Amino acid sequence: MAGSLVYSQDSQGIEHSLEARIQVSVAMREGRTTMFRSAFTSLLVAIFAAAATPVRAQIQTGSILVKSVDEQGAVVPGVTVTISSPVLVAGSMSGTTDAGGVYRFPSLPPGSYTIKTELQGFQSITREGVTVSVGGTTPVDFTMRVGAVTESMTVKGESPTIDTTSANVGVHLDAKLLETTPAGRDIWSIIEYKVPGLVMDSPDVGGNQGGLQRGITARGTGNGQNTQMLNGVNVGDPAAIGFAGYYYDPSSFQDIQVSSGANDITVPTGGVLINMVTKSGTNKFSGQALDTYQGKKTQWDNIDAALQRQGVRPKGAAVDYIKNFNLNAGGPFVKSKLFYFAALNDQRTAVHFVGFPSPVWTGAPEPDTTNITSIFANPTYQATTNNRLQATVSRQVYDKINRGADSSNGTQDPQSVWHEHDVLAVYQGLWNWVITDRQFADTRLSYNSINFPLNLKTNQQVLTDSTTGIRTRANNIQQVMDRRRLEISSNWQYYIAQALGGRHEIRAGFDNAYTPETVDLSINDDVRLTYRSAPSATGAPAGPVSVQLFNTPLQQKRAVMITSLYAQDSYSYKRLTAVGGLRWERVEGWLPKQVDPAGQYFPEGTPVTTVFGAYALSRSFPEVRGVPLWHNAGPRGSVVIDLFGNGKTAARASLARYYDQIGTGTPGSVNPNGLVSQTFTWLDNGDLIFQPGELGTPGTLSAPLPADQLKQHFRLTKRPYRNEVTAGVDHELVPDLRLSLTYIQRQEHNQIITLEQNIPFSYYEPVTVTDPGPDGVINGSGDRTFTYFNELTPLLPSFTGPANDDRADQKYHGLEVTATKRYSNRWTLLGGYTFSRTTLNGTTTITSPNSLININGKASIDRAHNFKLTGSYLLPWDILFGANLRAVSGQPYTRVIMVFPRQATNGQSLNAEPRGTYTLPWLKTADLRIGKVFRFGANEFEGSMDVYNLTNSNAIFNVRTGTGLVNVTDFTTGTTVSLPQFNLPIGVLGPRIIRFNVTYRFGQR
Repeated sequence: MAGSLVYSQDSQGIEHSLEARIQVSVAMREGRTTMFRSAFTSLLVAIFAAAATPVRAQIQTGSILVKSVDEQGAVVPGVTVTISSPVLVAGSMSGTTDAGGVYRFPSLPPGSYTIKTELQGFQSITREGVTVSVGGTTPVDFTMRVGAVTESMTVKGESPTIDTTSANVGVHLDAKLLETTPAGRDIWSIIEYKVPGLVMDSPDVGGNQGGLQRGITARGTGNGQNTQMLNGVNVGDPAAIGFAGYYYDPSSFQDIQVSSGANDITVPTGGVLINMVTKSGTNKFSGQALDTYQGKKTQWDNIDAALQRQGVRPKGAAVDYIKNFNLNAGGPFVKSKLFYFAALNDQRTAVHFVGFPSPVWTGAPEPDTTNITSIFANPTYQATTNNRLQATVSRQVYDKINRGADSSNGTQDPQSVWHEHDVLAVYQGLWNWVITDRQFADTRLSYNSINFPLNLKTNQQVLTDSTTGIRTRANNIQQVMDRRRLEISSNWQYYIAQALGGRHEIRAGFDNAYTPETVDLSINDDVRLTYRSAPSATGAPAGPVSVQLFNTPLQQKRAVMITSLYAQDSYSYKRLTAVGGLRWERVEGWLPKQVDPAGQYFPEGTPVTTVFGAYALSRSFPEVRGVPLWHNAGPRGSVVIDLFGNGKTAARASLARYYDQIGTGTPGSVNPNGLVSQTFTWLDNGDLIFQPGELGTPGTLSAPLPADQLKQHFRLTKRPYRNEVTAGVDHELVPDLRLSLTYIQRQEHNQIITLEQNIPFSYYEPVTVTDPGPDGVINGSGDRTFTYFNELTPLLPSFTGPANDDRADQKYHGLEVTATKRYSNRWTLLGGYTFSRTTLNGTTTITSPNSLININGKASIDRAHNFKLTGSYLLPWDILFGANLRAVSGQPYTRVIMVFPRQATNGQSLNAEPRGTYTLPWLKTADLRIGKVFRFGANEFEGSMDVYNLTNSNAIFNVRTGTGLVNVTDFTTGTTVSLPQFNLPIGVLGPRIIRFNVTYRFGQR
């Protein structure tokens, strides 16, 4: 399911969060989870709070803002305004312009609308084809001309492209763009190909990355601050923040809003907002059936001889198959009263990754196979003229045989990855209430269920080669995760026609999210083994290294509650709109009561003596509250000016403070119910299997401190945040075509790091060793010296824990130009170029002076140049042509060296050169679609063919960064060769591939 192994301070999946240490003596490893407290109790609290205060909603709908003036420009109040659209359950809505000549229709489903204005003594005017997008305002001005009301004028196809009321930086992907341009069958592939400025963890070719969510970065902000919404409600994973607890069906989307700057006050964070709004049915029965296929016989091979000589298997990035079948339909149960939309989606992928399996795997290569089957239903009920109800129900089964293959990076094989088998569900309810013609409310309730096991595939002891990092036999740990999200939100709007010289639109809101998690952990035989296959770069000998014993099994629990209140006023005066608001949040993490079953090692009562005090190990733990407990208020403001008063050119600027969201990993950082371990030298008998009697010299017992002591060292006194400044200009060049120029600056503050809290950095001495350099050969031409730091003797007890530290802050500057052409005259287009710089002058782990070596420079998420262009054109005879173009500069990376300071038994990997010294090659791709549409009355049949990676590029997007030599297979000769491991490719773009698409649509007219 969600990409839960992402590295971030609180959203790294369990495997990596277990490696974040709160140490006693040598170290303390611990899990991070909490209890699923009664959902019923949380719901009662949320409903009570919602009843007591105006509340907040997410963004599922758009709005139309109508302004009426006479031929002299004076406002005209009392105009009857009627809108109609097939997407409205009742078919139409009406209102009357206020004293300022304005009327707003809020909470409108995205789609095409017709607007009619009527007033005695004036001609009636009808404007057709007015487009509403999710999260946006469509301003429409009417000039009322004197005449009989029976005289009418109709204007077609004049829908504004500029929102003169909002400074938001974002784009919309409507159903037409999604259906006519090439892209994979998952939301992350769609965004990667089409949204300017966004960068993905790994590049997609035709959907070959569709089996797993990928991290998204934009504007110097990592994936952990992203928000994913389905129908305007947060469906984010409580632990892997920034990812979703669900996989989406793109065929069900009516509109996708992607925002990456000047986010709406209802959006909690400053990362990327992805808001997906589903189709909802109309008064006419319609739908489609879709089938796609690509496979071995529709692709090329892009692994050339040069890559094969570096250990990349022929067809190492190939696809066995990618298939998708979708069936969806919508229509009326009761005309103009009850609509429905439903869908069935089945997606199956089997793809290969260059870095999987590892070079030492002797079996046949296995693909990363993923099967996702989901059902979706979305009924909409117009209870009364002023009340609309909507529900969403979706369940999904996700099965992934080789979880971790995509991120193996040459270090795992089919035995040492996981088998993931999830059951995922989303249940939502929406109530839209028109209270008066000046007051409106949206209230939403959502429940997500994430059953997420990462199962071990063998019962063998895990063995890791410290020379190469290659792990064999089994994965490090089994994790069975149960995650929940219960959220209620509501948004209230009130309009004041005239006050202080202008119009006011006041919003107030509330949001309450309860996100608990339970995780069961186990390790095969409760041991991890380490050896060296070759001498290290600094001279450590080959052979067995260590045995590490653990206290598994464990059951860990954790939870986070976030309560938000906000208020905002949008003030309009002539051509100026000024928006100011404040968002207040209460965030609490806590650890519910926990009890573990008995384990093989470290039984309850085992004594532990440290300088922090003596205590006994326990397998039961009381509740811990307030880790953390924050109360924060962040201001947001913007100004938009309609420069010439015609709605075609707007200048905008915004200021915002966004407080970071946290996941359940943050309270988990002080969980006393963590991994207990002790590392011994390994007296192996030669079979590399641990047996009783093979324990050598023991290291110090590593165990969590009791909860009260851990909480004392929980130094997250401040909540991380980022300040943002944006400025830009939007201009409608020709009808339906908008150009935008935007500058964005962001600066992080108070970021969360893992910090050593007991050993002073002055208690270290420098040690100089030989660095063999990039060629990895000691006594070779690239030799140089490298200095790191040894802790003095005697070794002091170490205590590391979470803390705020500005040394982990990132800074971003970016300039972006975008072009958006809404579908009309048979073509559509979206493109953009972003020039930016993201710098990082620190690190998220500072445990010794070694952590500060070569840490300043370009952040790994930095992409100086990012160009994307996508669009389609329907040629004569209904021949469809679509294309994507992409050119993105490479990722910065840094060579690292393994050293063995006294304080690190298994060694420590350090930056051998300044951060970002090297940059990967540019990623340049082109994709094409060609198809033919056949029309039969109200039905359509479309056959199309996509070609991805048209030039068959074999761009390298990931390499080994270690120093030293490694044995790999030269696939041109079939022999084993020893090569410098630095710069060896482990991530290569997928080859050129053709996908065939067949679509049957019914009820289209």
